[in-house]
Formats: sequence, C-alpha cells, structure tokens
Amino acid sequence: MAPLILKPTSQAHGGAAVARDDGKVWLVSYALPGEVVEAEPRGRQGGVAVAATTRVIEPSPHRAPAPCPYFGACGGCQLQHADYAYQLDLKKQVVEEAWARAGLRLPPDTPVLGMDEPWRYRIRGEFEAVAGAEGWRFGFHRMRSHSVLPIDSCLIHDLRIERALPAFAQAANEMQLKGLQNLLLTVEPHAGGLLWRLRFHGREPRWPRDEFARRVAELLPELTVLDDTMSVEFWGLTFRARSDTFVQTNYRQMLVLYRIALDMVAAKPEERVLDLYAGIGTISVAVARDAAGVTAIEENPHAVQLGRLNARINSARVDYLPGRVEAVLRGIRLGQHQVVILDPPRAGCEPAALAELIRLGPDRIVYVSCEPSTHARDLVGLVRGGYRVRRAAIVDMFPQTYHIESVALLERS
Repeated sequence: MAPLILKPTSQAHGGAAVARDDGKVWLVSYALPGEVVEAEPRGRQGGVAVAATTRVIEPSPHRAPAPCPYFGACGGCQLQHADYAYQLDLKKQVVEEAWARAGLRLPPDTPVLGMDEPWRYRIRGEFEAVAGAEGWRFGFHRMRSHSVLPIDSCLIHDLRIERALPAFAQAANEMQLKGLQNLLLTVEPHAGGLLWRLRFHGREPRWPRDEFARRVAELLPELTVLDDTMSVEFWGLTFRARSDTFVQTNYRQMLVLYRIALDMVAAKPEERVLDLYAGIGTISVAVARDAAGVTAIEENPHAVQLGRLNARINSARVDYLPGRVEAVLRGIRLGQHQVVILDPPRAGCEPAALAELIRLGPDRIVYVSCEPSTHARDLVGLVRGGYRVRRAAIVDMFPQTYHIESVALLERS
C-alpha cells in the first residue's frame, strides 16, 4: 500500500494521534496533533486502521528529538517525540475525553503533576529474554509485536537496573541456562539492594539458583543482590516488598500521588478507613497515622502476608481481610467506615464491588486509577449511586509513555 499523507487532529489513549482521511479514521504512531506526516499503514487495532509515521512533513512546535536510540522500534515508550510539558497537556486531554465520553466533566482546576526530571524514574522493570548468536540478552517487545528487541540502555529505568542487565545475561550464559522467559528487577530507592526474579517458559526447571545469584553478585559488587524481599521507605515508614507483590514503579511520583490521595482522604482521628486493593499496605499504613484505624482488603496472599508484617513494623492500626474485594465487602457492616480509598488494577472495579460500596455509603471515596476509561466508567456508577465528584488530580507516573494515573475524590450528596 502506498504511503499516506495524514494530518492528525487529536491524541488517542495509547500514544497514537487520531487522523481522518476520506472519512476513514487512522491511529498514527509517532505523530502529534496538528502535524502533517507521511505514514505507512500497519494493519488494524481494535477495528481501527493503524499507521506509523515515516516522515514528518510539517512538525508540531511541541516535537522534540527522542534521546533513546531504540525509540520507534521498542514498544516501551510512545511519547519521546513530544516535549515533556506537551506530554502533560496530551495526558490531560485524554483524561478529559474519557470523562466526557462517560458523561462526566473533569473539574476545571484539576492539576497535572509532572516530574522535574522525567527520566530514570523506574525502580522496577520486566525484561524479556532473547537468545542470539552471542547467547542470552534482555530487552522489550517491539511496538505491537511479540518479537523482542535486545537493549543495552533504557533511559526511563534507574541506572542501577540498566547496569545490572548485562550481568544477569553474562551469568545466564556462563551457566548455559535454557528456556528463559523474563527477568524482573527492582531496586531499593534509598539503599543498595537489587531484588531479582528470573522466570522460565513452562515449569521452572531445577537450576543452580544460589550459584547464579553468587555469580551476579560478583559481577555487581556495588549492589546487594536480594532474592526474597527488599525495603521501601518514605515519610519515616518502612515496608517490605517482594517481586510477586505490587510496587509503584516510579518512587518519586508515588510520594506525590500518596500526598494527593491522603489530602483527599482527610482522615479524622475518630474515622475508620477502608482500603480496597490494598497490596502490601503502603497507603493503609500512611493513612492509619491520621485515622482511628484501617481495614485493608487484598486478594494476593503474598501481599496480605507482607501487609500484616508492614503494619507490625510501623506499629500501624491496620487489619487485613484477605479475598476478592467484592466478596469481602459483603461481610462489612454499615457505618463501620467513614472513608474508602481504592486503587484497583487497570480493569477497574467489578460491578458487584461498586454495588457494595454504594450499599455501605461512606462519606468520602478516594479512587486512584491507572486507566482513564475504566476510572470514568466506575465514577459514573458511583455518581448514579448518590456521590458527587469534588476534586481530581492527574499524576504523571510514567513520563515518555501513554500511561496515566488519576485520582478523584467523591462525596456522598
């Protein structure tokens, strides 16, 4: 198919720009609204035609040179071609449109909280293993592909993670490991610990794990190689985390997000708080300092175990109830909790969970989300159940990518 000349007019969630040509809608990657670009058709995605920019004919004033040599091939970042201030504008537009499609209005004073230094922010990364002529290497999936692009650098990851990748590859090659799938690395924000987890295709074989860890430690003398748990500290609190429990990947912005969420919660000394999808209890423990107590609900048994430990470490009034949120909420009595905070996975809340929340009728609900469309959908459900959106904020946890974190305060009307 011949190249197209397209002029995108708006931004889509996912990093592409939306263009129309003879009534046909195109999602154009690596283009910005207002530009004129030459683009190559790349099939369809979710029923919409997709194209990739091959040449910029009329650039946007917001276009920036991408500093990463892999940008355009690697699927990890989608917005390095936009200057950072404009990335924040685009993200606010995406949230506004998601809310508008659901019939909601984003409060006009909603701040977009970006980073002073929007690079090297990820303290956790998952890297796919790929076997080449020189043995194992680690990298990321290519854009819209299952094939893996080996990398030597990644400008959005903590430098310690970048430096660790060749050490893990070298140890895997020296020990002639087979069937590697991926490597998960997490660094301690304020210490020298590196938590690692190597996964294999299929069932994990018997392999010299301890010997492997010793070899990696020899190759990384400046780091402490950890294979069980690591520490995360903030605001005078200490938490233990594991590879198989959720950790906010952007530690610096996590503090911004949590401060906004706690300001919205505004827990009083006599109030009890319900924390849904509580994970290892970072928000629960922080909120518990201001409240009469926190009831944390979490499904992942490892997270529950660590959450209980973290509550003890910090002498926090947090009780854990294990299980699926919608199931556990059925056992919660009316009037026990005045405030609810929830931070569900990308798919948002189950309808049954929203129904239980509306039944419980807390005074305030603070809803943190990493997906604008499901956030807007669930907020509409709560508004129909008798709540009003009072405040919102957008926190850029993932600069250079399309991902967006937003938080909303609802009050019972």
